[in-house]
Amino acid sequence: MKKITLSVLLMCLFSIAAFGQTNRNTGNSQSRYKNLQPCEIKGAADSVLCGTHTVFENHQTKQGRRINLNVIVIPALNKDSVKPPVFFFDGGPGIAATNAASFFAQKDNSYRQNHDVVLVDIRGTGGSNPLHCRSLQEKKDLQEQFAEMYPAKAVKDCYSELSQKADLLQYNTTNVVRDIEQVKQELGYKKIHLFGLSYGTRVAQEYMRQFPASVESAVFHSPTSTNSKAPLFHARFAQDTLDKLFDDCLNDSPCKTSFPLLKKEFNELMQKGKKRPFNIVHTMSDGSKKNLFISWNAFQTKIRSMMYQPRTLKKIPSIIHQAYQGNWKPFVSLYSEKGGYNDFLAQGFYLSVTCSEDVPFITNREAKRLTKNTFMGMYRIEQQQTACANWVRGNIPNDYLQPVRSDIPVLILSGEYDPVTPVSMAKEIAGYLPNSQLVVIPQMSHIFDGLSNEDCFDRIALDFIEYSGKSKLDTTCVKSMQPPPYEKETKL
Repeated sequence: MKKITLSVLLMCLFSIAAFGQTNRNTGNSQSRYKNLQPCEIKGAADSVLCGTHTVFENHQTKQGRRINLNVIVIPALNKDSVKPPVFFFDGGPGIAATNAASFFAQKDNSYRQNHDVVLVDIRGTGGSNPLHCRSLQEKKDLQEQFAEMYPAKAVKDCYSELSQKADLLQYNTTNVVRDIEQVKQELGYKKIHLFGLSYGTRVAQEYMRQFPASVESAVFHSPTSTNSKAPLFHARFAQDTLDKLFDDCLNDSPCKTSFPLLKKEFNELMQKGKKRPFNIVHTMSDGSKKNLFISWNAFQTKIRSMMYQPRTLKKIPSIIHQAYQGNWKPFVSLYSEKGGYNDFLAQGFYLSVTCSEDVPFITNREAKRLTKNTFMGMYRIEQQQTACANWVRGNIPNDYLQPVRSDIPVLILSGEYDPVTPVSMAKEIAGYLPNSQLVVIPQMSHIFDGLSNEDCFDRIALDFIEYSGKSKLDTTCVKSMQPPPYEKETKL
């Protein structure tokens, strides 16, 4: 799914039309499009429809504030098709699903050939009462981008701001899937295919638990379990990926030649950085000099984020080596000199979900055990625990942390280099789904941006959807999904 990777989502542009009354009866869809209007989306072929569906913020009381969910429906090109639609859920939590509209709406997109594709910005994201925070998401300059992840004052300001427009107790996965079921019913679909990426797979799993009769099949791309207690395993899984990267570099002749002492250099850099921040003088693009302080936690946080896709994973050895040598320009160039406001992920929604469904269930004992001898240490866990201390904790169902057990056909696609939802987690999820098929893509990270033959991913997923998981999949093409070469040392 090439064009819904993180790098491409940032560039997706679309315009949402108001909820209309134009009758769009097409083929066998009857009147499901009656409350949608045509809208313009960059790269769309035709017949792209937009609208809103209103839900109560509080599903239990069904009183008070209502949320207008932003919905895009991309009708099947085959007007006579009666196959169930594909509902796509993005990750984060906090990324808007409608960012993927320009991918699914392309004229040659195979997903929409025989299936409507439905994109719903889940509550708190995109155009559905988004929970963005300037205090957390706006960085005023270059130095501020190296600050800690969740400064207490910024979190408090964010909470105070968002509490004016939302009951933050209601922004959780349980309510999200209730919203989705209402949208499904409003559109008149009997059954749907679920397609989740990362946190979107948690949404899909919870939907399968609450509304099993509504699901035809499901595709899980880099799945996370409902009881993963994020970020409990982040440090351990990231360390595993880094160790695998070090080993692979030694087995790759050009990488070994360029960086023969990579692991040693990284460990020495880590020891130095943990003692005190790196104090560097950076030459800005206008030629001026700027003193910067880069903490070890700022450095390791960026290194971990680079592991999410093969394209940036292959740059890590060069970044480490040059920082070790005192050349910090390649690392600093990964950031914007002017700072800026990043609204890609709604931080308020992220905190509402994780502070209710994940962080409260992390014990100090398991946190220390799982972070021992890792380059991240306790940093990420402590940051989110501090943030959640200044946030509200919502309720979750009694069985929420239990694995989802279902005989619904499920395809699970997992990458060997995934630093956050590794193959081990995918196997655990598959163990409770007897009709699941697990496909491991050896060179994929969390997403596959940068691998060759990326269409292989879509062909496998679409074959599964097309036959509702009832046919044997041809997965031989995953061998041809190869990463780019390691980036060589560059002098900037």
